[in-house]
Amino acid sequence: MEKISLSDCNIRCHIVCRGKVAECGRQYGEAARQLILQEADLFGYHGKVTEGMKNFAGFAGRSIRDYAPEVFDELEGIAAGSGVPLEVLLTMNVWESVAFKEMPDRCTTFLLHDREYGMITAKNNDGPEYERETAPFVLREVHPDKGIPFIQVTYAGWLSGLDMMNSEGLANTHGSVGSILSRNGNRLDIRLQCYKLMKECRSVPEFCRRLTEVPLTGKGFSIAAADRKKNNAIVEAAVPQVIIREKDADFAFSTNLYCSPELAGSDARTPEAKKLNSCRREFLEKHQKPQTLEDLKSLMHTHGEFAPCRHGSGKSSSTFWSMIALPETGKVLISPDAPCKSGYIELTI
Repeated sequence: MEKISLSDCNIRCHIVCRGKVAECGRQYGEAARQLILQEADLFGYHGKVTEGMKNFAGFAGRSIRDYAPEVFDELEGIAAGSGVPLEVLLTMNVWESVAFKEMPDRCTTFLLHDREYGMITAKNNDGPEYERETAPFVLREVHPDKGIPFIQVTYAGWLSGLDMMNSEGLANTHGSVGSILSRNGNRLDIRLQCYKLMKECRSVPEFCRRLTEVPLTGKGFSIAAADRKKNNAIVEAAVPQVIIREKDADFAFSTNLYCSPELAGSDARTPEAKKLNSCRREFLEKHQKPQTLEDLKSLMHTHGEFAPCRHGSGKSSSTFWSMIALPETGKVLISPDAPCKSGYIELTI
């Protein structure tokens, strides 16, 4: 296990875990204990498991054990390592199954086919300014004894399978959108289904085909996936419905909107709430299309009212970190702050 401090950045630590899933969870919990506790307090923990958490965790735990038992084992390991009760970790990881706070201004995701580097997926991760101090992110590198090794960025204590690349050359980035479609019954949160699949799948077609092999719940996302076999797709997942909007595109992007006609209105946001998303989309549609990795980096550094790199006073959202996955080379580029500020750390999986 390794823990590398990332001082003065929005991604607080780099954790490397190895072994069985429960052991990887325990290592994760130990290395990020204080950050996981900080994240848990955002959900109302403060050292006490509420009755609401107990009730919610009982329902959530059953669905995870039914559909992804190894994910449940890893959550138990995180609880053992961090000292944060399992009920709290379950609440943190599946709360969006029943609750969605409208967040219309987060994240810009990209797909690019570069002649030298192959298919690329990337994102600038945005959020409200208050999250800079309250919601800690971690960079995880995991080498499980069963399943495919991977690198990911996520909130401390989460097992989300989004913003992740595995050693077989399958990668994804995502943006939040939401879903008001019916999600009653015993269902697995889409973040956890993606986590399971990213440790098992080797291509975008396999990932897309298996995404709905179990009934899904959760917030609803736009997911940009790419692989080293030169496949890519933008998956619009207004759970439980999933639509493939783009496939094997030379360049595509998402700005927290569903663009598929079949999903019109499924996010239940007003035109005013979607104004920033729509303006960002218009900005990117008018911008010169990137042809190369360096072009894409330049676009992700671009500033302006509706540009992808967003930070500073007067912004309704700020860019906290950036990620570029290069499946063909096995490299992940991580900027632990806005990319124009910190540049990129290069990791290989």
